[in-house]
Parts: sequence; C-alpha cells; structure tokens
Amino acid sequence: MKELLKEALIYKARYYIAVFFLLAGIVAIIAAIMNAIVDDNSGGSGPGGSGPLLCTPGELNMEYIDSKFADLGVFTGKQNVFIESATTSGIDPVLLMSIAMHETTYGKSPAVVNKNNPGGLMRADGKGLMTFASLDEGIQFMAANLQRLYISQGLVTIEQIGNKYAPVGAKNDPNNLNTHWIPTVTRIVNSFGGLSANCDQIASGDYAYPTAPPLIVTSSYGMRTHPLTGKPSTMHQGTDLACSIGDPIYAVDSGTIAVAVKSGGGNYGHHIIINHGNRFTLYGHLTAVSVRLNHNVIKGEQIGTCGKTGRVTGPHLHFEIQTGDIYGTREDPWPFLQNIGSRKEESDLHSEADESTGREDEYK
Repeated sequence: MKELLKEALIYKARYYIAVFFLLAGIVAIIAAIMNAIVDDNSGGSGPGGSGPLLCTPGELNMEYIDSKFADLGVFTGKQNVFIESATTSGIDPVLLMSIAMHETTYGKSPAVVNKNNPGGLMRADGKGLMTFASLDEGIQFMAANLQRLYISQGLVTIEQIGNKYAPVGAKNDPNNLNTHWIPTVTRIVNSFGGLSANCDQIASGDYAYPTAPPLIVTSSYGMRTHPLTGKPSTMHQGTDLACSIGDPIYAVDSGTIAVAVKSGGGNYGHHIIINHGNRFTLYGHLTAVSVRLNHNVIKGEQIGTCGKTGRVTGPHLHFEIQTGDIYGTREDPWPFLQNIGSRKEESDLHSEADESTGREDEYK
C-alpha cells in the first residue's frame, strides 16, 4: 500500500513539474515574439516614417509623389497642379501638398469635396470657409496665401508654420487637435520623400524637440509639493512636458539607447535613457517604447509615444538630464531645453497660447 502511495505521489509530482516547464516555455515563447514585434518597430526615418524630417535641396522625389497621388480622393492625379502652383508662388511643392493632405484628410473632407478648398481657408469676414470655382483655383490660392502670410514673413519650417496655422490652445480647437498638426504634416512630408527647400533653416538648432512644439512645461525641476502624496518639499528631478497619449516622443540629440523599459519601470513607468556621450537623457511615463537596447538614434528620431505609465496623475513626458552614469546626477533640464526655443508655462497649460480663433489674418 505504501509503495502504491509513493508511486502515486511521484507520478503526481512529475506531472506538476512537466506542467510547470510547459507553461514556462509558453511564456518564454510569447515574450520572445513580443520583443521581436517591438524591435521590428524600432524603425526608421525613411519615406513614410515620422522620424527626423527629410530634406534634399532642389529635389522632388517624383517616384513617391506619383505613387501617393494615385489614390488621394479629389487630389488624385493633381500632383502637377500642386507643383506648378507652388513653383509660381515660390514655395516648396511638398510643403504645399502635405498641408493640403492633412487639412482635407487626404482629399476627402467636405471642405475640399464641396467647396474646392484644400487648406481650410476662411472667408475674409470669418463666416465660414471659402469656396472656389475649381479645385485648381483653390490650390493656386492656397499656394499664394502660404507665400504671402508665412514664407515671406520668414516662417519656413513646419514648426514655425504650424504654430501660426494651427496654434495650440486656440478657441476653435477645444479638443486640442492642433497638437497633432506639426508631427502629422512632418510624417506626410516624409511620405512624399521629403522637402526640397529651406533645408538649412530646417536643420538649424543644436537639439530637437522631445515633444511637438511649442514645449509646455507643467512641472519644473526642483522642490515642489508632491502631486500624489501631498508631501511638501519633495525633489522633482526632471521637467514635465505636456503631451497627449499616443503623441510622438523624439530624441533630443543623437546617441545610443542605454535603457529601454517596455513594461513596468517603477515610478518612471515605461521609459528610455539615451547615452549622448557627455550626458544621458531620460524620457518617462511612455505608452510605447519603439527602440531597443544599444540601438543608435539620431536627433529628432521618434523613440516612443506619450503616456501615463508609472506613478503619475495624467499623461505627460517626464524629461531628465543625467550626468556621470545612468540614473546618475540629475541636472535642471531647463537651460538645455531653452536651446531649442521652448516656452515655459507653469500650471495654466495655455496661458500664452493664442486664445483667438487661431487665424491671425483673413484666411489662415
């Protein structure tokens, strides 16, 4: 009887051990698949990507342009109208195309279908959108308008144009959709093969924006009352920048990924640390991490998306400057951020934003 009981216990133990290793193997396989999927998304800045802005002086990539205009709603086959209108007005054809694509949801919005209005252009009296006799006329007017109100005034980069064309915090944008204007237009530009003019101005500046400009600081580096615990005199070791869940997060400078936490991460949540040689930068509370360990990134490359993972009250980017080592000595990021023309705003996220309709002239 004892022998039978002993054999039964041994059999049961072997069964549970086998089940344990089977489950462990399944978990390992799933983890490997997930890591492979994430690593496959570490990509790229090629055409179609939303990484650094592509720009080749004087060159239009007609292969990409023609392929895109093969199926673009009312814009299908209209690439030459855009190119001729832009050339006549002295502006970049790709810039004109990309803004029109974004403003009309790729040639399918009611404004362009019913009013031949490719740029969301308002009437002089502010009462609704302009109507044009033909789509060609609307494209020509949009090109001239872009030259007169933006390019001729020195507003040549996507960031400069976007801050006036679609200002964050405008009264006519209660859902803050304007925060997506700059990154979306940038992505569309790259899908066309990149810009062909003003490349020097576009490449200027020592560092790239970590979030879509203008930067809005919601909590500075230094002593503060902790937003979760209410504890006074708590050291905040970075700078918090406003962003919405899913917004792209960019590398401020070129470097190598030293940390890429895609799950967990403690107080930081999902986060990334980039080694720039003389310093480290940390990007915390991300929803997604789109780079892998030891991956080389370039200034302006998208590395993840904004989120609210870790110990937070809401979505934002926690940005740190670290020296000495990973998670080493923290420095105030503000002097660093000032080198990219950021805007410091405490508490009131839009205290300096344009509170008008967002249109500083009779059209846009």
